[in-house]
Amino acid sequence: MKRAFPTSVIGVGLVMLAIFIPGCAKNRINLVDSGALTLEKRASGKVYIAWCDAYEDEKGIAVTGVLRRRDHVGLPIKKHVDVTILSPEGTVLDEARSPDYYIPRNIIGRFESFQRFKVHFPSVPPQGSVIRIVARSGPREIEP
Repeated sequence: MKRAFPTSVIGVGLVMLAIFIPGCAKNRINLVDSGALTLEKRASGKVYIAWCDAYEDEKGIAVTGVLRRRDHVGLPIKKHVDVTILSPEGTVLDEARSPDYYIPRNIIGRFESFQRFKVHFPSVPPQGSVIRIVARSGPREIEP
């Protein structure tokens, strides 16, 4: 006699997964979508910031994004990301720099032609602040 696995057990298992998996996700708030902050992206050279976001989490805020290359030739390019938080009045509240990343050349049909970055700040800036994100190579340069 062959015993069939009851479909109710499978249904209960799927319901349990639907309940527990979203609970495992980190509680974070997207500060750009909520309108609390504005992002200002700048790039220099062959590498640009494809996308970026700022999230509030338990540790403060995290600025994340992706660096990509404009060209399809050459060796990987060494870049870092400078992130500056400006108050609504324009004064610098905080600055940080990511580690150096090597951005591979953009190969058509290959999905790994980018490099993710993440920069943490300990405190959340006030409403209306601007986060300036700049992809650079070499030492930090002072901007006006």
